[in-house]
Amino acid sequence: MSTPLVRYGQLREAAAKRRAALALPRVLVHISGCGLAVGAGETQARLADALAARAASLGEVGCNGMCYREPMVTVVKPGGVRFTYGDVAADRVPALVDECVLGECPAPRAHADMLIAVDPPRLGMRKWDDHDYWRLQHRLVSRLCGLVEPRDVDDAIARGGYRQLARALTELTSDQILDEVRRASLLGRGGAAFPSAAKWETARKASGYPKYMVCNAEEGEPSIYKDRRLLEADPHGVLEGLLIAAYTIGSDRGFLYIGGEHLLAHDICVVALEQAYERGLLGEHILGSDFSFHLELRMGAGSYAAGESSAMMSSIEGSRGMPRVKLVRSAERGLFQKPTNMNNVETYANVPVILEHGAAWFAQTGGPKSKGSKILAPSGHVKRSGWVEVPLGMSTRTFLYDLCGGVSTGRPLKCLQPAGVSSVPIPEHLLDTPITNEDYEKAGLTLGSGGMVVLDDSTCIVDLMRYYLEFDWVESCSRCTTCRVSNE
Repeated sequence: MSTPLVRYGQLREAAAKRRAALALPRVLVHISGCGLAVGAGETQARLADALAARAASLGEVGCNGMCYREPMVTVVKPGGVRFTYGDVAADRVPALVDECVLGECPAPRAHADMLIAVDPPRLGMRKWDDHDYWRLQHRLVSRLCGLVEPRDVDDAIARGGYRQLARALTELTSDQILDEVRRASLLGRGGAAFPSAAKWETARKASGYPKYMVCNAEEGEPSIYKDRRLLEADPHGVLEGLLIAAYTIGSDRGFLYIGGEHLLAHDICVVALEQAYERGLLGEHILGSDFSFHLELRMGAGSYAAGESSAMMSSIEGSRGMPRVKLVRSAERGLFQKPTNMNNVETYANVPVILEHGAAWFAQTGGPKSKGSKILAPSGHVKRSGWVEVPLGMSTRTFLYDLCGGVSTGRPLKCLQPAGVSSVPIPEHLLDTPITNEDYEKAGLTLGSGGMVVLDDSTCIVDLMRYYLEFDWVESCSRCTTCRVSNE
């Protein structure tokens, strides 16, 4: 019987052949929530008309983080050279097709500003690392975002997707995987920053069957959108991490829970799960191994409170998404009163990276406790809005001014609002605080799951706090026992 690595090798070879059969040039529209909001759908429709009956093919990729340049289009030429263009409004499509897709001009003469970068770089043309927005990032979980086609599992496999799962099933024991995640010091990326290895170990040791896995993609907090962008751009990277975690814990079933507002992420994940089952990456005897796992997609009705773990479990069980009194850890008795492991999207996406490069390599970046990278979502009065993956330990000032370009209005900064509605604003005098959970805590701040709203001095803090309190009042207050009953 062939091993999972042999099965994976055959799967990857077949995927590469199917990908090679696609017509080049291939035009890829960056379709995501941010792009669709500024006309990417119209750009895609115009491209479909312009490329009809032409020797070129049309596809989709997700957002690469440069939301401030949407709509974006990438053109892959014969030989694999990729030209990425920004601000491609529908009326600019004819020039792009005639001069850059079917022609050899790297940038339209009338719209030369559209060309962002070339990969691999060419003489006299800008490469990605020349831009501070990319040079300062530490792209681990987002490394394929904007490159891989999320509705095509073959593209993910051809780029090495699921290889670490095959390696885990063939070469590693669950103890070895758990030890690697522990030595990498992978903290949860959903806000609580709980050590992932400790959570996995508790669930693995807990008695009871079945053991459930849950991927938390509810993300119902204002200004937080990085998890849905990951699912829109590279769902298979997340699924691979979840499967490795399930194998480590000893689980054979789970749920991917997506917030009710995230329609595009949901639709892409429907396709991703179907294709994963078709390729034998989900279901019985995955890649010919003894490991089986079934994953069900659930979509919430749109509730901030349902993002809390116990409330999400109530929602999955068919009840109202209300938090429970936590007398017992969910890792021991959670979903349907069975052992349950829950991590968020970004946390699972880190797992294949750790196995690929090793715990020691991963832990080289970061602070004393917070290791690796963190995805942040700059928005508000900022020049380069979008989402970025920064090395943990980068100063907040470097993040704001060097990476994100500073305040877009030209006015002085009033504050940054991290971690959504329940956090403390970051004033100017705390901008040198390193971006780690421990440094933020020491400064009286909260890093949370990754929102960073930039506000200039025209912002009224009183009005801002009133908005946050109103949000908490409508979305959260009276649902949790502590708020409702208090403990005093």
